[in-house]
This record gives sequence, structure tokens and C-alpha cells, in this order.
Amino acid sequence: MKRRNNRGVTETYFEGQHLSLSDLKKEKPNIQNGYLYKNNIPAYPESVEFHVQKVSHVTGEEGLRGIFLNSGFRQPPELVASDQHHFLWWDLSVTSDDRSSAEERFLTSLFPHRSAAQICKLSPILEHFTTSKAFQKESSYGNFRFTFSFRQLLWLYGKQFCGGQSPVLRVFETVLYRREILYKILVHPHDIHLYDHYPRLPGQEDGVCGYHDGALWWCCQAPSETYKLKLEVNKFNCSVRVNTHREEYYVWDHVCVAFHMEPGWVLHVDQNKLLKSVNACEISQPCLLRAPETPLSLNEAEHVLANLKASMV
Repeated sequence: MKRRNNRGVTETYFEGQHLSLSDLKKEKPNIQNGYLYKNNIPAYPESVEFHVQKVSHVTGEEGLRGIFLNSGFRQPPELVASDQHHFLWWDLSVTSDDRSSAEERFLTSLFPHRSAAQICKLSPILEHFTTSKAFQKESSYGNFRFTFSFRQLLWLYGKQFCGGQSPVLRVFETVLYRREILYKILVHPHDIHLYDHYPRLPGQEDGVCGYHDGALWWCCQAPSETYKLKLEVNKFNCSVRVNTHREEYYVWDHVCVAFHMEPGWVLHVDQNKLLKSVNACEISQPCLLRAPETPLSLNEAEHVLANLKASMV
């Protein structure tokens, strides 16, 4: 199905499903997307399993000041007024430790008979391929990133909006853009029944993404937007090598989490925790800041954040 989102971009979406890259390719000719069906992409690490404990919310300067003014997170007033959606959005925040653990799992899957010590001696490869926006420090959505553990965020949400119970996690949507695959996870209170028709999010590693033991797991299928390298695997001598390749453009995939928010709800966070959780970042292209927000340079953003923190001491 197709629709235009609140930024005026046409997207293809599948409700209640997290469709893998191979599943999406089977939708041809229902999906008109040239990048999705390219068959000349060089070999790369496919189906790499990340276990991510942190999520991040990025905003502009006005959003930053509003978060501290409200002591927490809420929908922007203009979106509440237009009734466009009822969600607070967070992205996975993949750390270097997350990547190292994912690499070890990936190499172990390639060479299951090698010991952990032998696996550790192999040349790092993921750092060459995890180059999409899912792994970048920059963001299209603003200069200020708030980062929390997902477990802590669920606890705060459950305490404030779920009567102390754990919230419900569901498979929300797969959304396909020109060169981007987005998997949406939904979080909501038990007494909100708008989403009862969506399946529960998997706990164990069965599918594209899920939640287990405090971590969001994600089977990343397309870690780069542009491929200039190829992965060579030698099963005979149990080695891996990265070589150069002609540049090829492709789709990339990532995961975001949507917390259901009623109009007027504020997900309150202690001011000290807010201060510790925020940092400045550069704007990446395309810039998706909503007016009247304007992009800042990294130096300008750091200056704004330093002044804000100094005013709160």
C-alpha cells in the first residue's frame, strides 16, 4: 500500500509485518523500486545480528529547549494540532561494542568450527560495511541527540502511562522508500486497544527484529547505502578479506521505535538524566528539520548546549 507521510514523501508500507529484504523482493511487480532489485551488488556481510541496548531521539534547538522546559518528551504541538500521528520516535543507537559483538557472531556463523580465540584473530570487516545512516553519528533530524537505555525508557513509560505494568511491544510496519527500508516497532499501554490487530514483537531471534533480555535485536540485511568494497570469504582456510569494487548504490535498512503518546502526554525524565543523556551532533543530508527549526554547525550546536547546561547548574 502507498501513502504520503507528514513530510510529503510517498512511501510503500506493510502493516503488521516486518518483511525481510528477500520478502520485499518477492513483492515484485507490486513494488516499483529499481534499487531493491539490483543484482550487481558486491558481496557484503548479510544478516548481521546486532543486540542494541540504547535508543536515541534527535531534535533541533527549539525541540531541545522544549524538552528541558517540559522536563521530558512530548509530541510537537503542531503535530498534535494536526492530528497527524500519536507517536514519540526513537532510533537504535548502535555502539562500537554492539558492532564488535555482532562481528563476532557473524564470523562465528561463517566459521562455526573455529574457536573464539581464532575468531578474534580475523581481520575486522564490519567497520568497512556499516556505513549507512543507521550507524552514523550525524543525523538528518537535528543537532541534539538524547540517548537512553531502552530498558530504562520502557520502565519510565510503564510507570507513567501503564500503571506500573510493562508496556506492550508490537510489530508495527515495514516502510519502503526509494533507497531505505524502515522497520517500525510499536510500544503502547495495555489499555490502549487501537493496535490489538498488530502481532506481538518476537522475543527470540526469529525474524527481522525483536526484544529480549533488555536488548533490541536486529538482523541487519543491508548495512551500507553505497558499496565500494566487496567481502571475500575463503571457507577452505577460514579467512575473510575486503577488496575494492566499482561503486554501487543500494537500499539500506534500519529500525525505529514508536511510543504511543496521547495529546498532552509528556514522558517525564529527571533533569539531571536529561543533561547527562544529551550531546550535540552534525546534521546529515537530507536535512529533515521541520520549520521553524534551522540546522546549526557542530560548533554552534555545542555552544548552544553548553550555555543551556550552564544555565541549569
